[in-house]
Amino acid sequence: MKNLIIIGCGGFAREIYWYAKKSVGYGVDWQIKGFLDGNVKLPATDYELLPEKVLGDVDSYEICADDVFTCAVGTPKVRKILSEKILARGGKFINIISTLAEIIPTAKIGRGVIITPFVGISERAQIGDFVAINAQTIIGHDAQIGNFSCVMPHVAVSGGCKVGAEVFIGSGAVILPKAKIGDGATVGAGCVVLKKVKAGSTVFGNPTVEL
Repeated sequence: MKNLIIIGCGGFAREIYWYAKKSVGYGVDWQIKGFLDGNVKLPATDYELLPEKVLGDVDSYEICADDVFTCAVGTPKVRKILSEKILARGGKFINIISTLAEIIPTAKIGRGVIITPFVGISERAQIGDFVAINAQTIIGHDAQIGNFSCVMPHVAVSGGCKVGAEVFIGSGAVILPKAKIGDGATVGAGCVVLKKVKAGSTVFGNPTVEL
């Protein structure tokens, strides 16, 4: 039995704690050990809300042989930094996939991925490493999501879309078929992406307008 450590102590980490308890492998392959602080110290009241103990922080925690990790931080760049710190010291990441998600067998799922309840991942979609996909989001056929990207709830990524690495897509956004989103871009909540979002840009609105 492996011991899962959740990186992050904020609201998203608390959500992942409860989702993990209804995910593939819980209680059979792994159990939850606790949380690790990330790069930001939170108010004391936030730590009081955590359902398990804080084991330390990412920089100083001594990794044990039976430890496995998931990164429950929603900001892609921070998610990458924290995950790579653990990887550099030999830590291993597992996928947290809700038993309520629907994933077609031809889809490809990377490592360190979080897939929460009522997510649908369709025919030959490709989900990169360390991607987080939140509740009631649909990833269409042949769509691609790059490493360390975070997709918030109620998003529709249509067929044939290409989403780069370290992309953040806000709640309720719609990415139309074959649209392309460049690395490091931010797509605001409720956006409709028609064709292309430049790498590193931030867009909002329907249709999208670059900030």
